[in-house]
Amino acid sequence: MRLKTESVKAGITMEQAYKYVGITRQGFHEKVKRHEREKELIRSIELLVNKYRKEKDRRAGSRSLYYNLGIKSKFKIGVTRFEQIMSENKLCLAPLRIKIVTTKSDLQSWNYPNLINGKSICNINQVVAGDLTYVFIGRSLFYVFSLQDLYSNRIVGMSVSERMRAKDALEAYFQWKLLRKVQQIKGCIHHTDGGSQYFSTIYLNELKRSEVQVSRAKTCLENGYAEQWNGLLKNHFIPTIKYQNMKKLTEELKQITYFYNYERKQEQLGWQAPVEYENYIGTQSEKQIPVKRLYDFEDLKK
Repeated sequence: MRLKTESVKAGITMEQAYKYVGITRQGFHEKVKRHEREKELIRSIELLVNKYRKEKDRRAGSRSLYYNLGIKSKFKIGVTRFEQIMSENKLCLAPLRIKIVTTKSDLQSWNYPNLINGKSICNINQVVAGDLTYVFIGRSLFYVFSLQDLYSNRIVGMSVSERMRAKDALEAYFQWKLLRKVQQIKGCIHHTDGGSQYFSTIYLNELKRSEVQVSRAKTCLENGYAEQWNGLLKNHFIPTIKYQNMKKLTEELKQITYFYNYERKQEQLGWQAPVEYENYIGTQSEKQIPVKRLYDFEDLKK
């Protein structure tokens, strides 16, 4: 339209104008169509991204969005092009600085070593990591206890409470025990920081009864897997919660856990969700199952 207006003012025909700028009439209209298609593509992507971040994962990054939203199948574009669109249209998020807050160590925990440092694992039920974190929903403060299988990253237990009690930590533990069954967790390493809830007499007795090994992180760095989950929970998922009362919060956390375990694809799992990855591993022979080497915390301190 601008080209047509300016050509009229200059007293030249459209064909002359096209020839002057080195383009055919057909080429010009094709560029206009491509521009409109690009605008529609960006609008569609922006709507999908904003909806997903609002309802599912408040701080989902570009690579995660590409695989979890099925961008390739929906729009026939590659991950590099998608990341370019995200960047050019200011859809990327600024890095988040997280201050890690740890629980106070219990004196009894000093008797236990770190059993997972640099350890190689090749299946589920070999190491679980647990931790307690706090979350604010509106003006209300709640405490969340979680247990995560470090091979598949699956959350195998989660409980929420208005208080920090050993029995609340045990609720997550019993969920894990029910899910995996007693015989399957026998010999598994249970790794946490030195929080008093995890080293209370009733909690340790339950671990002993199930013949689960006790491992203790001496610093928050040595409980990094649980801290990563806490950061994901507090910054990606908790902001999507709508309700503030205990009953509704418990229901929404169950939905978050389901979404994370069954739907949210992860790069380190070959862009599969944790349960999907566990099912895949279950079809592989012993020689085909990937070995996962856990962090060597001594190397990380260097």
